[in-house]
Amino acid sequence: MSRDESVASTSFKLEETLKELEGLAHEESRTREQGAAIESAAKALHFIRRLGKLDDFRDYLRDFDRDTGSATRVVQSFSSMSEATEWLRAQQDPPYGATVEVAGLPHLIARQRADTWFLVPAPSLPPPAPGDEP
Repeated sequence: MSRDESVASTSFKLEETLKELEGLAHEESRTREQGAAIESAAKALHFIRRLGKLDDFRDYLRDFDRDTGSATRVVQSFSSMSEATEWLRAQQDPPYGATVEVAGLPHLIARQRADTWFLVPAPSLPPPAPGDEP
């Protein structure tokens, strides 16, 4: 993913977020289910950090907060499924959930098991907004 360190490094503060989640989880007005959901969110953030994917998560948040065009941006285009599959197998760390285009149709990068990556047909992409085309 591309990096804009000035945005990515300041837009999400892990320690502050975890502290807030801990406080929310222990409020007496919370139901048991709400507390469990908040704890799960905190554990997910710890998991992201443990995997070394915190910068990728920050990038994801930055893209998610932008318009929908950036969330559906095509990362690669291929003329055939065999070409796309060959590219996917060559990736050391495929971008999970990213969109690629195969023969003009969008596909999402997905994972079934630890090292089993594949492409799933995706809904049609919205037309690019004026000025978004390369």
